[in-house]
Amino acid sequence: MEWTKHILRYIIVMLIQVLLFNNLRFLGVCHPYIYILCLLMMPITLPINIELVIGAIVGLIMDIFCNTMGVHMATCVLIMYLRRILIPRLVFEPERLNGTIDSNSLGIEVFLKYSIILTVIHHSSVMFLSAWSLHHFWWTILSIIVSSIVSLSIILLYDRLRVQK
Repeated sequence: MEWTKHILRYIIVMLIQVLLFNNLRFLGVCHPYIYILCLLMMPITLPINIELVIGAIVGLIMDIFCNTMGVHMATCVLIMYLRRILIPRLVFEPERLNGTIDSNSLGIEVFLKYSIILTVIHHSSVMFLSAWSLHHFWWTILSIIVSSIVSLSIILLYDRLRVQK
């Protein structure tokens, strides 16, 4: 039953991402990627190879809808790998995290750090791999900052609404 909730959340978030946020552009700078909230909130109890495969599948689906030829796939695999390194550094007893990763299980401060780090890494990877050059370096940096702030705001809003239910 627990996995049914994760799969349903993923389908809903992907539909919102593809139908709404992929079409949202603000001066060519804001590209919010909220689909990563499903990867951020995935339980830590899975084996690392399963997490990497899930990250690859999620990224591949985004690549299909964004026509980005592997950019999201590579980035999602990266954040799924880094998540395994990051959680033990932020949480003293990661083995106690049996359920979904959220602000209830980690605490708001740790969840905020965790979300900021992985979101900025994700957005930086996507933006630089998409640009594939440093010709518009400062424009890419601005896009990373604005997109990360918007994405994080939506992810944190979702977390707070979900936790308060």
